[in-house]
Amino acid sequence: MEGTVIRATVVGLLALFCLATLGCAAAREEQAAANAPTANVAGTWTGWAGTGMRSAPATLTMQQNGTAVTGKLSVGGRPDLSGDVTGTLRGDLLKLSLPTTTLGELLVKQDTITGVPVAGLPVTLQRSR
Repeated sequence: MEGTVIRATVVGLLALFCLATLGCAAAREEQAAANAPTANVAGTWTGWAGTGMRSAPATLTMQQNGTAVTGKLSVGGRPDLSGDVTGTLRGDLLKLSLPTTTLGELLVKQDTITGVPVAGLPVTLQRSR
């Protein structure tokens, strides 16, 4: 009888362990899906940074490898906001950094990128065809 109780306990613990493992795997898959890029940002994007009389032409050229992004940003008259960029794409949110500046989040919707990556400097870019 004692052997039966031990065996039942071991089987019960193994079953719980299997359920816990499956739950963890499902959570990891869900997290991976949430972080997967839903946008393709590879290519050249052109538009404007700033507003009104304080706006400047902007060009962003990017390569994408999964969620990793690299490229070059050029904002007219702003060498502090121009240069090589690196970043990540999580869903439709693009986070970019220059070697000396971390830029804020940008939103990617089809062929448009918008956001305010630097305080007071809204950006609107369109994919070049």
